[in-house]
Amino acid sequence: MLALLSPLVTRGVIDNTLRELIDLRLWFTDNSEPLHLRMRGNCLRDIAGCRLEFTNTAAGSPPAFFPPIVNDLRQSAGSARIVAGDITYSRRVLEKDNRRGVANVLYIEFFVDEILRVLLEFNAVSYDISMPQWEQSWEDDNLQTLLNMEALRAHVDANVKRYNGPSMTGLGEDMPPCDWDYRLNRAEACMAIYPTIHEKYAPIPGGYLSAAFVMNLTDFLGKEAAEEEANMPPDPKVTERDWNVLDFMAPQEQELNRAMHHPLFEEASKMTAVVHEHLLYRNGRKLRESKEGVAFLSLYASIISHLLSTLLLTGQDHYSSALAAQRMEALCKRLSALAQMFDTLPPDSRPPLQDAAESLMRNMRLFITSIPG
Repeated sequence: MLALLSPLVTRGVIDNTLRELIDLRLWFTDNSEPLHLRMRGNCLRDIAGCRLEFTNTAAGSPPAFFPPIVNDLRQSAGSARIVAGDITYSRRVLEKDNRRGVANVLYIEFFVDEILRVLLEFNAVSYDISMPQWEQSWEDDNLQTLLNMEALRAHVDANVKRYNGPSMTGLGEDMPPCDWDYRLNRAEACMAIYPTIHEKYAPIPGGYLSAAFVMNLTDFLGKEAAEEEANMPPDPKVTERDWNVLDFMAPQEQELNRAMHHPLFEEASKMTAVVHEHLLYRNGRKLRESKEGVAFLSLYASIISHLLSTLLLTGQDHYSSALAAQRMEALCKRLSALAQMFDTLPPDSRPPLQDAAESLMRNMRLFITSIPG
């Protein structure tokens, strides 16, 4: 879980004048008591040893409904496990104006019981900073950076383990699990949290390696290390691209790729395209705000996820035919239930959805006949 609280903060104090202690105070727009945290560790080298007072000149007015997470943080500050992340005034970002210049941002990151990541970024602050009471060496700064990366890696790992996507929530008596459900759930979890990791490290030279460490892509790091030892230059196709679900399925990338290009899954992808075009693109917000729309999307997501894991199951050299047949029969029943929900959807979306569902059902029935008896 990520909490972005910058607009709610009016001012703060970062005190790292004592080595290995970060004393952080944050005042919020609700004018209540400040959040006071004491964390083991140090700021990064630019403000390590200093006391920095800042005012957020871009702070907004208190929202009508103040997020309860702020009070939760105040109440748990003394009992929760708080771990510092990167705290620096040298975070370099592109300015969002026509000049496209580069500016420093005050960046404050910390973790609560590994699950919650709190991130504050301020690009419009007035500040007063003391002279450093001690100086952090480059070696200690590198060590602190690694410790901060480890804290982020632990946060990612904790959230990936807690994640329950369509691969898991759709399991039940009618849908017996297989190992691929759990593997896909982990890949889905990684894809869900990856954008926040990419946003942090993408602007940093060599940041893709830090992102790989945080995302536990050990095979990728091993390959990159071997190429570096062989004096191979970095490949732009690797360093500049976004990762996709295949990257988080190691070492089963080839199996997943084959399943995603299976004729039956390509038929399901056609229906997914119809859902996106006729529902999400045209009526996405309305759909997600209605009980019927949420139920439809949830059921559809479980169908697609379990169809993919079933195709992965049948792609193995040895598998249970009875298990595969039972899962496919359950998917047919769910698709029939999905079709019964079409009446709750916008009228103009029903004909193309009906055609796509009927085509997918025919192909699913045909696939069941190919499963060995």
